[in-house]
Amino acid sequence: MLAVGVKPIIILVETQLPENLGSVARVMANFGLSKLRLVKPQAQPLDPKAIALSVGAFDILDDVIITENFEEAVADLNYVFATTAYQRDMIKAYETPKTFVDLIKKPEFQEERFGIVFGPERTGLTNDYMARCHKAITIPVNPDFSSLNLAQAVSVIAYEWFQSQSSQALKACIQLGKTTLATQGQMNGFLNLLEKNLDQTNFWRVSTKKPIMWRNLQNLFTRLDLTQQDLKTLCGVVDALSKSLDKKPD
Repeated sequence: MLAVGVKPIIILVETQLPENLGSVARVMANFGLSKLRLVKPQAQPLDPKAIALSVGAFDILDDVIITENFEEAVADLNYVFATTAYQRDMIKAYETPKTFVDLIKKPEFQEERFGIVFGPERTGLTNDYMARCHKAITIPVNPDFSSLNLAQAVSVIAYEWFQSQSSQALKACIQLGKTTLATQGQMNGFLNLLEKNLDQTNFWRVSTKKPIMWRNLQNLFTRLDLTQQDLKTLCGVVDALSKSLDKKPD
């Protein structure tokens, strides 16, 4: 019997082949997952090839949510895990599928909505996508042959989650205090406010440096596991600083 808990949402970014959509849906059904979201897909979930490869998991394809941008796909989630075949040139906590499961067993995750993000088949997630995720999951494989099919990668992580939920219900733990992680929509609101104010104060100085500096800032705030109260405080700080600068004489 599956333990009661929030099921992860699978998010596929710019998926190219309908066969992979079908195979992912089948894997999800195998391991008790049902919520699939697609960001700017190049293949359509109801393509006959996708339906054929889903082998009966049609409901998952039929109920899929399609968005044109990543922010919309994760706006209602509290926690987002990227997946990657290799470590990136940024400060990011990396989990294996096993340690990922250990992490989400913690009491603070039991009521949070979270998603697992997979990139395009050929390239994987870009660093810009990675920067908007709290942590990354990487699957240990033979370094001499490290390429995994998209559905295989989903399968490995979904299996580990399923195994953790199929055992005895998680033991009750004492939780001190009650905090709620911020949703990605709330995080995006804060980041938009911060970027606007940084633009107005000429923080970047050299405009060509903004993309990498901004990506680093997004990565910094996203990996901090900020609560809703944290974001309210940060928004208040940014707003107060903005008003203070507006009052300064020219």
